[in-house]
Amino acid sequence: MNNSNDLTKCDGELGEIVKQSTDTDKLMSKFTSIITAICDAAFKVSRAGDHVTKGRRIPWWTSKLIIPRKRVLALRRRYERTRNDDNLRHKRKLRYQEGKRHYQAKLQEEKLTSWKEFCSQTAGSNPWNAVYKLASGKLQSKTTLSTLKTQNGTYTLDIVSTMKHMMEYFIPEDNESSNSAHHKFIR
Repeated sequence: MNNSNDLTKCDGELGEIVKQSTDTDKLMSKFTSIITAICDAAFKVSRAGDHVTKGRRIPWWTSKLIIPRKRVLALRRRYERTRNDDNLRHKRKLRYQEGKRHYQAKLQEEKLTSWKEFCSQTAGSNPWNAVYKLASGKLQSKTTLSTLKTQNGTYTLDIVSTMKHMMEYFIPEDNESSNSAHHKFIR
């Protein structure tokens, strides 16, 4: 199969179609749509709204945050564009600040939920994976392990209770009365 002969044949056929066509706008529209479809199929197109940082997705970003973010940005623009009426500007500033506080609270809520979910998933698959990487400094972000889901379904509240829970979970109690014959021999 000779690609150059195939391309020449295809080019000749396209040339004949162009020569015979009377409506060049329709023809150009058809060619443009074909080329666009081919490019969309061949190339990866990044879409706006994909919150990606250095090739990684932000784990806590959800679609629930899009509308409050847009609302806060609109309130800020409205406040900044109000120049002549000081009373209206003050009202819009207060509305913007309240909207911003609401949005910040939603962000913190989503971040905490994502962190709790991550901690729960890590414990199930490989409990030492995240702990090892954190201890060896191999995690890119400097995170502090602050909360874990306990076996009764509650979450630890601070670093002290988190460490206490980890110690109880990973290090069994050393009790001489529960030792087997092998353990008694080693002691």
